[in-house]
Amino acid sequence: MRIDGVDVYVHWSVFVISGFILLGAFQRPAMSLVGLACYWCVLLLHECGHMLVARRKRCEVLGIELYPIWAITRFEMPKSKLDHSLIAWGGVTAQAVIALPLIAWVALFGYTRFEPINEALAILGFLSLGIALFNLLPFPPLDGAIAWRIFPELISRASSRRNKRSDERTYRR
Repeated sequence: MRIDGVDVYVHWSVFVISGFILLGAFQRPAMSLVGLACYWCVLLLHECGHMLVARRKRCEVLGIELYPIWAITRFEMPKSKLDHSLIAWGGVTAQAVIALPLIAWVALFGYTRFEPINEALAILGFLSLGIALFNLLPFPPLDGAIAWRIFPELISRASSRRNKRSDERTYRR
């Protein structure tokens, strides 16, 4: 499979998990199919967020690999630590962009009378946001190990700019 020209590799175990989800299709086909679609969407949504930010930072995206409970977006190393941190935030941000409006919908209007829609709201909203927040823990191989480096990098850059302006004022005197 390819997404926007990027090869997506799916580990065989993802198909095994998908098969187990589909086993429920005999009893509740709509619920099983919606659950399966949401499972794939959560994995792909996060990785597409990394892909989009990597491309914005002019890094070639080499591929996306999907595993049962995690995935990897492979890209060439960015030119700066700040860019690397931004790419790490891309996956979580993509999930939040979808999850937060769905959570707000449920908070404002509640669930519907249709179980498959409620399942999608729960998985793409609450579960996806929970997974995104877990992924921000500052431990490898989670994105948080790189994402949280954004703050020291921003502080360092701000300090450099402040020092440069101070040096320029001193030089003009």
